[in-house]
Amino acid sequence: MTQDDPILDPLFVESYNADLEALNSPARIAITTLSSGADVFELLDDEGQFVTLFPASATPEVTAAAYRLYAQGLHRGLRTGEELAWGKLRHLIGAASDER
Repeated sequence: MTQDDPILDPLFVESYNADLEALNSPARIAITTLSSGADVFELLDDEGQFVTLFPASATPEVTAAAYRLYAQGLHRGLRTGEELAWGKLRHLIGAASDER
């Protein structure tokens, strides 16, 4: 950790989360217990679930942008899964109607 790195304490987390909120980002951060290094924090989703470890030197703008990319990927993945499920259901329904 260099001299310019922030000190990860509750005040830093509170201020950083306020900055994320000001950027209209649903992302939040938390002090991590997953790493012994003091140079990372946890990036959390809008439900408070762990997403990844993120460097403490990252600005709120970079964190918000990374979270937007994560959310886009998650949304696309869910849509793809739904499309596959509907396709399988249509196939099963078609197979069942063919058996009649």
